[in-house]
Amino acid sequence: MDLADKGFLKLRLAGIETVAEGVKSFFLEHAQGLDLPAFSPGSHLVLLLDTGGGIRRNAYSLTSDPDDRRRYGISVQHQPDGRGGSRFLHESLGVGDELTVRRPLNSFPVDRLARRHLLIAGGIGITPFLSMARELDRLGEAFELHHSVRSAGDAPFVATLRARYGAKLHLHDSAAGTRLDLSGLLAEQQAGTHVYVCGSPRMMDAAIEAISSVGWPQSCFHSERFKAAVGGAPFSVVLAGKEERVIEVSSDQSMLEALEDAGVEVDSMCRVGACGKCRLKVQSCTGGIVHNDHVLDATELAEGTAIMPCVSRVLGGQVTVEA
Repeated sequence: MDLADKGFLKLRLAGIETVAEGVKSFFLEHAQGLDLPAFSPGSHLVLLLDTGGGIRRNAYSLTSDPDDRRRYGISVQHQPDGRGGSRFLHESLGVGDELTVRRPLNSFPVDRLARRHLLIAGGIGITPFLSMARELDRLGEAFELHHSVRSAGDAPFVATLRARYGAKLHLHDSAAGTRLDLSGLLAEQQAGTHVYVCGSPRMMDAAIEAISSVGWPQSCFHSERFKAAVGGAPFSVVLAGKEERVIEVSSDQSMLEALEDAGVEVDSMCRVGACGKCRLKVQSCTGGIVHNDHVLDATELAEGTAIMPCVSRVLGGQVTVEA
């Protein structure tokens, strides 16, 4: 594979920093010391990680300053029970190691037409807001950053954010009994405010419910999930064509991962069902599709004519797609 033609870079791990218990920041530089491609606030990198059990393609938000072209920064929470990506980064990588990454992509940009910006993060979902808040502050834009954490003592970046943004940072500490009231927060916002939310599936579902309950305009709501739903019953994918191929999707991998492992090139970007880049056309399906994305409209969902392989699955049956 020609990495340059496919939009990939070879980067060297230049530094590792522990920023909180179970959270490390990784700093990447060009292997030849060149300037890195520019990125906009809210962008992410997709890392190709050879964990020994196959290539994992994991997306991580860029936490570094967009004006710094010498290095990229990402911050990763160690998930011992995860699928291996975070364990590999935390336990196997060392300074000087080389990584293959896809050029920065942005499926969670700042809306430049907004009069005010409300940034809401849950746990490690703070990562995309590090670059976004820095840019908004630099431009003199009106914004608030709300960070919901289990315990302020264990949360990464709190001291840095408090020193940098002062009263613009609002910390919601569950251990201290100051939980985030999403509906109340949204109800008090002025017209022209855009809301950005990143967090766990539970937090994202709560945000969507709160948005609906207060009648918030969908055009002013932006979200990014930092973790995609993957697991489920195994199923088969049939690639329609002159020579039909059948690819098995195991219970612990996504359909997109199974296709990629089989050498099928599928254009993808966010890998969490938010951007729509990996959409595949469905010819037929047995078992029913479980749609976990936030892209397909009501008609597509009802007709079952499309699927987002990064997050959606089939209930133990078989799906035939055009690829």
